[in-house]
Amino acid sequence: MTKMSSLILMLVLMVPTVFAGCSSTEKNEENEEIVTQSVVASDFVLEVTTSTNIVAGEAIKVNGTLKYTGIQPVEVSHGKPIIRFYFSGSNEERNYKDMAYLTEFKSGQLVEVEDEFIVTKKGKQNLLVNTDGDISLTMNPIEILVK
Repeated sequence: MTKMSSLILMLVLMVPTVFAGCSSTEKNEENEEIVTQSVVASDFVLEVTTSTNIVAGEAIKVNGTLKYTGIQPVEVSHGKPIIRFYFSGSNEERNYKDMAYLTEFKSGQLVEVEDEFIVTKKGKQNLLVNTDGDISLTMNPIEILVK
């Protein structure tokens, strides 16, 4: 092998290594962990995503989705919102509407509900999630560590 081909081979092998070593991955300094949990009942899937490691005084954001996986359209009577969140680490209360709303779900239809709570209590707290009305889905509590 000539010196020139050795030099080219060395450059070809080193350049990707240099770029790989320089790639940056941002890591949250507070070690924030995002968790997604789901529960299935009948033709519905309830999925919730939230942070499980948060600091008191900050807001915890929760995102819930309810997906209809059945084939035939179905009418569901429910309150508003259809997905409800309860967080033990906050003094905030929600005034959910229990009046009957009627929604026709079609195959693949997705309903998304977002909420946030100002965190006031430290230690291990729980996020409880359920659906309202004809669809009875209750998720196991999600443990949230508040520092």
